[in-house]
Amino acid sequence: MTRPLDVLVLRGAPGAGKSTLGRHLRKALPSGAVIEVDDLRGMLAQVDWSSREHHDIALSVAMEALLGFLGVGVRPVVLIDTFSRSRLHAVQARLDAAGLRHHTLSLWVQPDALKARLEARTTGFKEWEPSRILNDEVASNRYPCERLVDATPLTPDAVTALALDLVASHGEVST
Repeated sequence: MTRPLDVLVLRGAPGAGKSTLGRHLRKALPSGAVIEVDDLRGMLAQVDWSSREHHDIALSVAMEALLGFLGVGVRPVVLIDTFSRSRLHAVQARLDAAGLRHHTLSLWVQPDALKARLEARTTGFKEWEPSRILNDEVASNRYPCERLVDATPLTPDAVTALALDLVASHGEVST
């Protein structure tokens, strides 16, 4: 019998659809949990959204919450962040060291569409250049246990279906 997926890591640039997918997964996962690192970062008094230190503090708290949920039997836990290369490596290493079954779903959006999404935002992060860099990183670097999805032409429901299929397949992806 295949062990169920413990953690689904969801990454992508601002505007790629991570938060929307997180909201959909909260409704679709009957016994799971969804942790968005930015929600935790926003709890810091006088948060500096450009501060790497504040981001790392929130990610550390998110990892502790993730392990706490798993410790009481909540599965899968979805962890959402932009996850630059160094942060993703650190998270994957920690999940591996804990013996957890995990998979990463990386959302990429065609640059013109991503720019339009950012420009249409009324709240949240809207800066093009950092978003472009993160989007390029998602497209160009592959990691163990990762599936890259071009979310540009997909509806939120279609992306949710892909994520749920990944969870149902226990993170096993044929290449």
